[in-house]
Amino acid sequence: MMAQGLKNYKVTVAPGRVLHVATRDMGADLTLFFVHGGGGNKNQWRKQFAHFLPTHINIIAWDAFGHGKSQNSKREEDFTEAQLYNDMGFIFEKYKTRKNIIVAHSFGCRITLAWLLHTWQQKQVLPLDGAVFLGPAPHEQARRGLFNNWMDNLPLPIMEMMRPLLARRFEALAWFPGTAPDILAEERKATRQNSLFMMRALLRNGPIFQAEKLRDLPAFPVSLIAGKQDGIVPFSTVQKLEKTLPAAILHQIDQCGHQIMLEKPIEVNQVIEQLIQRVEAE
Repeated sequence: MMAQGLKNYKVTVAPGRVLHVATRDMGADLTLFFVHGGGGNKNQWRKQFAHFLPTHINIIAWDAFGHGKSQNSKREEDFTEAQLYNDMGFIFEKYKTRKNIIVAHSFGCRITLAWLLHTWQQKQVLPLDGAVFLGPAPHEQARRGLFNNWMDNLPLPIMEMMRPLLARRFEALAWFPGTAPDILAEERKATRQNSLFMMRALLRNGPIFQAEKLRDLPAFPVSLIAGKQDGIVPFSTVQKLEKTLPAAILHQIDQCGHQIMLEKPIEVNQVIEQLIQRVEAE
């Protein structure tokens, strides 16, 4: 369930494009923006909401287009990188304060980093003051599919028939064995709402870039968090990302898979707190 104390409502970011957001405005100088991954939803940050709601910090989270309670679409062109940049830019401009930190997970990290590169190249402005990236998805020159093999060429109705296989495969890779059953049950229920069309369109059209391009960005405080048993994003990928971000600090968490914010919320909250201290000190 969404943490109490957050205001939930819909925001129109463009004609025919509506996102569902959750905010807590304290009138503070510092805002935390939470960006979920592909196929996720803002409620996956519930353990972070519960931790930071008692503090004097603004909070903003949203369901990405096609996810959760946000508007969905059956048009591939609604999931292009340009549309994702516009969504990110709109939310950031609407809710930003004097200091801003993004906390992103998996594919949300790719979108965030691509948006930062795009904004820097267009305006020579770095729009945030710090970031925490959990299980950052690979930043490559080639796009991947749902299965990463010949099955990605199957018609969508057949892929829908294979959805249970895809779900079991993802769960085996994404979660550390022994994860609390209630967490797994809640996530299974939430992901049933995600269409395979949306997931396929996002992977087909979402942003890609070489990790080396991140060296073009000015240095800013970054914390990277990797689950030691993450079967989705290898540790070597996170290490490569660390080398391209000069101010990055890498944290590896044992007995943890890919769903880091749910599996190890205490450790994640501590890293966010440390990042906040770095940002405030600078």
